[in-house]
Amino acid sequence: MLAGIVAFIGFSFRLQYTPLNAATALSYCVPLGFLLHVFMSKREAIAPSPESLVTFFPRYPEEALRKAVFAMERACRFSERINDAKTRRLEWATILMAVTTICVLVVQFAVALH
Repeated sequence: MLAGIVAFIGFSFRLQYTPLNAATALSYCVPLGFLLHVFMSKREAIAPSPESLVTFFPRYPEEALRKAVFAMERACRFSERINDAKTRRLEWATILMAVTTICVLVVQFAVALH
Protein backbone atom coordinates (compact mmCIF):
# COMPACT_ATOMS: atom_id res chain seq x y z
CA MET A 1 0.00 0.00 0.00
CA LEU A 2 2.76 2.40 0.92
CA ALA A 3 4.60 1.86 -2.36
CA GLY A 4 1.36 2.28 -4.32
CA ILE A 5 0.52 5.57 -2.65
CA VAL A 6 4.01 6.98 -3.15
CA ALA A 7 4.05 5.80 -6.78
CA PHE A 8 0.71 7.40 -7.53
CA ILE A 9 1.75 10.71 -6.01
CA GLY A 10 4.90 10.63 -8.14
CA PHE A 11 3.07 9.64 -11.33
CA SER A 12 0.38 12.26 -10.82
CA PHE A 13 2.95 15.02 -11.23
CA ARG A 14 3.79 13.68 -14.69
CA LEU A 15 0.21 14.23 -15.85
CA GLN A 16 -1.09 17.39 -17.40
CA TYR A 17 -1.11 19.91 -14.59
CA THR A 18 -4.52 20.99 -13.44
CA PRO A 19 -5.59 22.09 -9.98
CA LEU A 20 -7.84 19.02 -9.90
CA ASN A 21 -4.90 16.67 -10.57
CA ALA A 22 -2.86 18.39 -7.85
CA ALA A 23 -5.74 18.11 -5.37
CA THR A 24 -6.25 14.43 -6.07
CA ALA A 25 -2.53 13.75 -5.72
CA LEU A 26 -2.46 15.56 -2.40
CA SER A 27 -5.52 13.65 -1.21
CA TYR A 28 -3.31 10.56 -1.05
CA CYS A 29 -1.43 12.23 1.81
CA VAL A 30 -4.29 11.36 4.19
CA PRO A 31 -4.00 7.54 3.86
CA LEU A 32 -0.22 7.97 3.69
CA GLY A 33 -0.31 9.68 7.08
CA PHE A 34 -2.37 6.84 8.55
CA LEU A 35 0.07 4.27 7.16
CA LEU A 36 3.13 6.08 8.47
CA HIS A 37 1.53 6.27 11.91
CA VAL A 38 0.87 2.53 11.81
CA PHE A 39 4.54 1.88 11.11
CA MET A 40 5.67 3.93 14.10
CA SER A 41 6.59 1.64 16.96
CA LYS A 42 6.21 2.06 20.67
CA ARG A 43 7.70 -0.23 23.20
CA GLU A 44 6.56 -0.86 26.71
CA ALA A 45 9.13 -2.39 29.04
CA ILE A 46 8.25 -5.66 30.68
CA ALA A 47 9.58 -5.37 34.20
CA PRO A 48 11.09 -7.54 35.39
CA SER A 49 12.06 -9.43 32.28
CA PRO A 50 11.21 -13.14 32.09
CA GLU A 51 14.94 -13.87 31.87
CA SER A 52 15.62 -12.13 35.18
CA LEU A 53 12.76 -14.07 36.78
CA VAL A 54 14.35 -17.34 35.69
CA THR A 55 17.83 -16.30 36.76
CA PHE A 56 16.96 -14.81 40.15
CA PHE A 57 13.78 -16.81 40.94
CA PRO A 58 15.11 -18.52 44.08
CA ARG A 59 16.05 -15.15 45.62
CA TYR A 60 12.77 -13.31 44.90
CA PRO A 61 10.28 -13.15 47.73
CA GLU A 62 6.74 -14.21 46.84
CA GLU A 63 5.40 -10.63 47.04
CA ALA A 64 8.00 -9.42 44.53
CA LEU A 65 6.99 -12.20 42.13
CA ARG A 66 3.33 -11.25 42.49
CA LYS A 67 4.15 -7.60 41.70
CA ALA A 68 6.26 -8.67 38.73
CA VAL A 69 3.44 -10.73 37.27
CA PHE A 70 1.03 -7.80 37.64
CA ALA A 71 3.56 -5.45 36.00
CA MET A 72 3.96 -7.83 33.06
CA GLU A 73 0.19 -8.14 32.74
CA ARG A 74 -0.17 -4.32 32.64
CA ALA A 75 2.55 -4.10 29.98
CA CYS A 76 0.78 -6.75 27.89
CA ARG A 77 -2.53 -4.87 28.16
CA PHE A 78 -0.78 -1.64 27.15
CA SER A 79 0.78 -3.35 24.13
CA GLU A 80 -2.59 -4.82 23.18
CA ARG A 81 -4.17 -1.34 23.17
CA ILE A 82 -1.35 -0.05 20.95
CA ASN A 83 -1.80 -2.95 18.54
CA ASP A 84 -5.57 -2.46 18.43
CA ALA A 85 -5.11 1.23 17.63
CA LYS A 86 -2.63 0.38 14.87
CA THR A 87 -5.08 -2.15 13.43
CA ARG A 88 -7.82 0.49 13.31
CA ARG A 89 -5.48 2.97 11.61
CA LEU A 90 -4.47 0.36 9.05
CA GLU A 91 -8.13 -0.36 8.32
CA TRP A 92 -8.81 3.38 7.91
CA ALA A 93 -5.76 3.74 5.66
CA THR A 94 -7.07 0.93 3.47
CA ILE A 95 -10.56 2.44 3.26
CA LEU A 96 -9.22 5.94 2.60
CA MET A 97 -6.85 4.65 -0.06
CA ALA A 98 -9.69 2.84 -1.83
CA VAL A 99 -11.96 5.89 -1.70
CA THR A 100 -9.16 8.18 -2.84
CA THR A 101 -8.28 5.84 -5.70
CA ILE A 102 -11.88 5.79 -6.89
CA CYS A 103 -12.04 9.60 -6.73
CA VAL A 104 -8.75 9.93 -8.58
CA LEU A 105 -9.87 7.54 -11.31
CA VAL A 106 -13.11 9.48 -11.76
CA VAL A 107 -11.18 12.76 -11.96
CA GLN A 108 -8.65 11.33 -14.41
CA PHE A 109 -11.46 9.98 -16.57
CA ALA A 110 -13.21 13.37 -16.50
CA VAL A 111 -9.98 15.18 -17.42
CA ALA A 112 -9.37 12.74 -20.27
CA LEU A 113 -12.85 13.35 -21.66
CA HIS A 114 -12.52 17.11 -21.36
